[in-house]
Amino acid sequence: MKPVDPQVLDLLNSIGARMKELEHPSLDRLSPGESREYYQVAREFFTALPVVGASVEETSFVNRSGNEIPVRIYTPEHEGPHPALVYFHGGGWVFGDIDSADNVCRYLSSRAQVVVVSVGYRLAPEHPYPAAFHDAVDGVEWMTAEASRWHVDPERIAVGGESSGGNLAAAVSLYFKDRADIEITCQFLITPVLDYRFDTSSYQAGYAYNLTKEKMEWFFGHYLKEEEDGGEVFVSPLRALDVTGLPPLLLVTAAYDPLRDEGFSYAERLKEAGGVVRHLHYDDLVHSFVNMIGRVDRAREALEEMTEVLQTVLHMDPIRI
Repeated sequence: MKPVDPQVLDLLNSIGARMKELEHPSLDRLSPGESREYYQVAREFFTALPVVGASVEETSFVNRSGNEIPVRIYTPEHEGPHPALVYFHGGGWVFGDIDSADNVCRYLSSRAQVVVVSVGYRLAPEHPYPAAFHDAVDGVEWMTAEASRWHVDPERIAVGGESSGGNLAAAVSLYFKDRADIEITCQFLITPVLDYRFDTSSYQAGYAYNLTKEKMEWFFGHYLKEEEDGGEVFVSPLRALDVTGLPPLLLVTAAYDPLRDEGFSYAERLKEAGGVVRHLHYDDLVHSFVNMIGRVDRAREALEEMTEVLQTVLHMDPIRI
């Protein structure tokens, strides 16, 4: 593997120094509320990349439990109907929101010419599994029903997300694969969580760039009501017994990411089942690099490539990768 990109290291070192100044507590003492506060401080280091060519509108839908779920919709300038990407932000199911995914969503909408539907799903531990998963499913159903309102082609609805959001997108793809009324046309998974286990080589490597094995254990500890929930396929999509019929996969992995190996395994399983897979791997980047596009040239270059592929996939007739 190449060394970690030096701009990534500079950025993470700056954030680490600030966390040390603030006396960031150890994970065994860190509460979810505190984690959200520190996350907001860290986000101040993630400069936004200027993006033009997408309009933004705030809306919401009511989920199956009667909760109002915020949605931010990004629409490209050119006349529709457009493909849609229902997008789920990262943050370990504990923090993050539609604001934290704003820059990436603007970029994807403008450059890939898609309507991006960013769903502000409920967070754990206040709303443990399956709350976020249910909100993700309900968001796809809502967008499908409202497609004409947002100038969306109902036959070109993809799902995507980063980290825990990638987990939700993979789970949603599994959920809808046997549904005749809604067809997901692509799953766009960026450094996704795909299995509740911590024994892969990439976990054992001890990477400490933005995400660690200990952090993932902490996230899962808040997301799951019971440890046995981790075995459910909508928590661990890699454990699905049958992956035939899943939508085409556009997978993004990073070399210095504890989640790297489960991404590779997921791609291999889909290939073996006859699925269509495009795998983009970046051997000098780290987990959640897409949030670094305003500060790290290599991250921006990677997002450019990812977006070009996404645009080709979603505008292709018929859709393939």
